[in-house]
Amino acid sequence: MISSKQGMAQFVQDIMESRFALPHEKGRSKVISLAEAIQQNVEGGMSIHLLGLHYRSHAAIYELLRQFWNGQPGFTIVAGTLHGPIMTLFHAGTVKRAVTAFVGEAYPTMGPNPVYNRIFKKGHVSFENWSFLTFTLRLLAGAMGVGFLPTRSLVGSDMAVANEKDCRLVDDPFGEVEGLTAVRALNPDITLLHGHAADKFGNTILMPPRGEDIYGAFASRKGAIVTVEKIVSTDFIRRNSHLVRLPGSLVRSVSEVPMGAHPSGLNSQGLSGIDSYSEDIPFYVELRKAAKDTDALDAWINEWVLSCKDRKDYFAKLGSKRVHLLKGRSRQNAWFYELNSRIPDISTRPPTPSPLERAVLAGTETIRNKIRRGPCKLILAGAGLASLAAWVAIYGLKEEGTEAELMSELGFFGFSPRPGEPFLFNLSNIPTCKELDGILAILGIMMSSRRAGCLGTLSAAQVDRFGNLNTTVMPEKKILITGSGGANDVMSTASEVVVIMPQSKERFVEKLPFVTSPGAAAKTLVSTLGVYEKLEGDSDFTLTSYFEDQLPAGRDAAIRDIREQCGWNLRVIDNPLKFPAPDLKDLTTLRMFDPDRYFLKD
Repeated sequence: MISSKQGMAQFVQDIMESRFALPHEKGRSKVISLAEAIQQNVEGGMSIHLLGLHYRSHAAIYELLRQFWNGQPGFTIVAGTLHGPIMTLFHAGTVKRAVTAFVGEAYPTMGPNPVYNRIFKKGHVSFENWSFLTFTLRLLAGAMGVGFLPTRSLVGSDMAVANEKDCRLVDDPFGEVEGLTAVRALNPDITLLHGHAADKFGNTILMPPRGEDIYGAFASRKGAIVTVEKIVSTDFIRRNSHLVRLPGSLVRSVSEVPMGAHPSGLNSQGLSGIDSYSEDIPFYVELRKAAKDTDALDAWINEWVLSCKDRKDYFAKLGSKRVHLLKGRSRQNAWFYELNSRIPDISTRPPTPSPLERAVLAGTETIRNKIRRGPCKLILAGAGLASLAAWVAIYGLKEEGTEAELMSELGFFGFSPRPGEPFLFNLSNIPTCKELDGILAILGIMMSSRRAGCLGTLSAAQVDRFGNLNTTVMPEKKILITGSGGANDVMSTASEVVVIMPQSKERFVEKLPFVTSPGAAAKTLVSTLGVYEKLEGDSDFTLTSYFEDQLPAGRDAAIRDIREQCGWNLRVIDNPLKFPAPDLKDLTTLRMFDPDRYFLKD
């Protein structure tokens, strides 16, 4: 019992200083080496979620490979995208099943991957294909503890049929929306992820863009194994609490692994003390080349994974010069200095466009005309030729004062694409964004906006006369293409879609072997030979204009050539127009976006 007023005042003062003080460090330390983290928390037969933001923990993937190289653990890999070093897990025979939305190459261009196709032909792994949004929604449902979530995606696609055990067509119980799909909750066993910083307890900072976001870590039965650029104090976490996405209560272990996302890039814009670094394109190209041959890939794995027992060995192999270059390339204006060196090459190219350039720039003009006429004010740029067309289009629209904003699937909004590197999620585009978010916000919400309206732009491997797209598989050849990515979500919810792709009988087919994206929203198809449109009341395309500079023998000969390169019985309007030639400013801008001709090489 405190008897005096002075004693009671001191008692209150002691409580203030002891009970309410914020300690510099808080919580039990979970810091261990990455090797220990994998050894203690991963076992055969697990469903492992490799979380994908704008990057992922490639360091954790390498450690998985080291520890299970000589075994057959029968993992299920849950990953929104299967590209880059993840292929090594499949090559090593550690995987029996994959749940994904994209399987193939991503850097520097998108396309089929020989490792996955070798495995697919032998039937060693089952591939479960989803779209970006439905993949994300399944993890979100798992995190929320609900059995499913509804979406407008997948309706009418062959993905809905192939995934019928986890996908159902449902009616809106309130009668507001027609055509919904319910996707089942997905709960992996454990999540592997890379963050920017975490304290010793595991409270983790994850900077945008957020891609599939953190839902998979919340959904995982055993929580998350976390690698970070830097372990920081709990004080640092409090000062940056607006950037924390993962609470330490869900974390199994924390390992400090600088540049743990490499060869992915990492954006640290707005976070002090953590360096950004750019994508290592030559590294991806080297791995992509090795993937073509099993012996070459074994040699690559031995050199970069098995012979590097830890991150210190890996850094020594990368070399300080390469590390400094990657950090330098992440600076806001690095693109300007790199592009300067390409001016002589760009300025000496022919003043007339190649067939692919012609298609892209016709797509550019089509996009501009549709935005000018309204009602769409948003443009979702798909990958490849579609993104290039949208990128050139947005500059012309802004210069003339037409309201429009550019978006991309992983969370870029209102960005002004930088030239020099045509990859859709190029790190140099991040500082130009007006908002950074994730797949759920872009594909699930903004894409569906009826107030602003969204025009989607897509490319594909195959198209039919109704605008249905195949980007998933050619069953007769047993070839995996890449999968939906966000294409199905764009087709399912955008106000309108423009498709841009090279024309040939193999691509323009009478009947698709697999419908990834039903084409009701595709109103215009731009090819390397001409432009097709769905005339009022029609569900299929009619040729409305052609490119005279690509088909100089006259209109009748041009139409005959176009028919020969089309796999369906083509309809043509009575007097097809000559599509206007592109201006030199747009052509030069296009070439500046892709100076190495990753996408524009005929």
